[in-house]
Amino acid sequence: MNNELLKSVLGQSGALVLALIFLYQIMGSYELLIENMLQDAKEDRTMYQSSMSDLSKHIDSVNSTLVSIQKDIEVIKDLQSSK
Repeated sequence: MNNELLKSVLGQSGALVLALIFLYQIMGSYELLIENMLQDAKEDRTMYQSSMSDLSKHIDSVNSTLVSIQKDIEVIKDLQSSK
């Protein structure tokens, strides 16, 4: 009886049980890895959206400055042409 138990533990069924245990452990590790990757992606997406919003505001500011400069140039041209 003792010999048969030892054979089953060290034999194919034991190897199968060990393989299943290791597979379960590896799957748990991959699950944590995927969760971490998804969290990192969410944080990256939030940072990207914030950066794009800041960039858009900066571009709008530059655009309004350019429009103001264009108007000033037109005023100067009009003054020079009237002389």
